[in-house]
Amino acid sequence: MNTSPTIAIHEIIERECLITVLQPLVSMNRKSLIGFEALSRAVNPYTGELIPPVELFSMCKDLWTLTRLDRACRKKALETFAPISKKDRTLLLSINIDAAIINSDTIDYGLTGKMAAECEVSVSNLILEIIESKAGSDLTLEKFVENSRKRGFLIALDDIGTGHSNLDRIPKLKPDIIKIDRSLITDINEKFHNLEVTRSLVNLAKSIGSLPLAEGVETTQEALTLMSLGIDVFQGYYFGKPVSADIALDTDIAPIHSLASRFKTHMLEKLNRQKIMENSYKRMTRKLREALIDGSECTADFILSSFITENSTIECAYIIDTNGIQRSETICNPFRLKKSRRLIYQPAPIGADHSLKEYYLTIKSGKTWHTTDPYISLASGNQCVTVSTKLYDSPKSPIVCIDIST
Repeated sequence: MNTSPTIAIHEIIERECLITVLQPLVSMNRKSLIGFEALSRAVNPYTGELIPPVELFSMCKDLWTLTRLDRACRKKALETFAPISKKDRTLLLSINIDAAIINSDTIDYGLTGKMAAECEVSVSNLILEIIESKAGSDLTLEKFVENSRKRGFLIALDDIGTGHSNLDRIPKLKPDIIKIDRSLITDINEKFHNLEVTRSLVNLAKSIGSLPLAEGVETTQEALTLMSLGIDVFQGYYFGKPVSADIALDTDIAPIHSLASRFKTHMLEKLNRQKIMENSYKRMTRKLREALIDGSECTADFILSSFITENSTIECAYIIDTNGIQRSETICNPFRLKKSRRLIYQPAPIGADHSLKEYYLTIKSGKTWHTTDPYISLASGNQCVTVSTKLYDSPKSPIVCIDIST
């Protein structure tokens, strides 16, 4: 039900018809609650109905009104958090700031710090959460972040991984926290592309000294997958819904301990599965190597083709020489090729250079076997791993490569 016509946004601000609910932030390494994100709602005083945040902020038709509402929400958030902070000075509070209001007039104002001081909340316990895509000026945003960090605030960039986020701003702003958007998190255990993009964001965060935080986590499998990527801090319904301040400290930590136990089992099972698959890959590759050695009177392409016919999980197979140059055709399994293949999904031809590929360089360095991490094959367009090994036990031996479906 749309309640906005019955009350104007200016009346909401002036009468302070705002409430703050708190959603838990948890650390799996600490197995504990570490803080909250402050989420704003409005209450229609005439009907008692809640006005959700999207509707609330859409009522602002100009920058001046948006600025007033944003400040009012921050003030209410700090007032709500203050009693909690007095009970536990280690807890953090993440406060959203609409980057659209950051301009030359507000850049040095320091209003949030003054609000925090009035509420007796230390700025070192406050995270300023910014959706950087809403910022009008890179230089203004960078100056605001610099000033805020000097005052002692932590900086978080929100919605990282969405279509409108600008990754080039991350190294410029050097955020303390990178919040990975829920659009990547949902069903990440079943979506390979989401998994790999998230893995890249986690690696980026760690390499620049930022903390990756996964938001919108709702299932055990999502949480386990994210933990396996190295994420420690979580937010989402799995760990707790937004609640009023009077019960916020009663956050149930049982799911945290249960997940920690499940993660140990999950990783042991995963490692065991990887070991089993690795052994099966090696057995398959040994059979192909033996067929190539024993079938010297036949062409390599014929042997590769026959072997693929007998092993339906193989995407394709090929042979490269000691310099990394492909010496056979890429023989593909026709039943595993994409029906509508794009131009990029083309098997490599004879003469293709693989000398920079991981599966070549590892064998060239002296190792007997190598199995890549899963990736999307440029030959078939499907998810696979590449297994490589020498054909003969000699320094100049050709290298057999098999792409196996995962």
